[in-house]
Amino acid sequence: MALANAGSEAEPVDQSSHPEIEQHSTKVLMLGALGVVYGDIGTSPIYAFREALVASSHGTVADRGDILGVLSLIIWSLTITVTIKYIMFVLRADNRGEGGVLSLMALARGSFPKRSAVILGIGIL
Repeated sequence: MALANAGSEAEPVDQSSHPEIEQHSTKVLMLGALGVVYGDIGTSPIYAFREALVASSHGTVADRGDILGVLSLIIWSLTITVTIKYIMFVLRADNRGEGGVLSLMALARGSFPKRSAVILGIGIL
């Protein structure tokens, strides 16, 4: 339940009677979740690399094999994770039979018509 105005005679408004608000909120939350997932993937390897080197060297100086092994593990983990998430989420975006990044951009532009220029810029990146 939400209140219509902040005045003393505010009447409660049932949000279930406004499906367009719920649909818009869901789209915004989904876009935010994608940003959190991909943002976390971008920063976590920095910390994981340092900790993996400390663990593999057992308190001594890490040698070339340790460094290359940990770096390889992180690169492959990121590649596989991002690829699987891209296939599972982005390629499933369907715009009348079309899929992929451009389809996702077209769907976003339809949902946020006032932000067309921003969405176009993000889609080009």
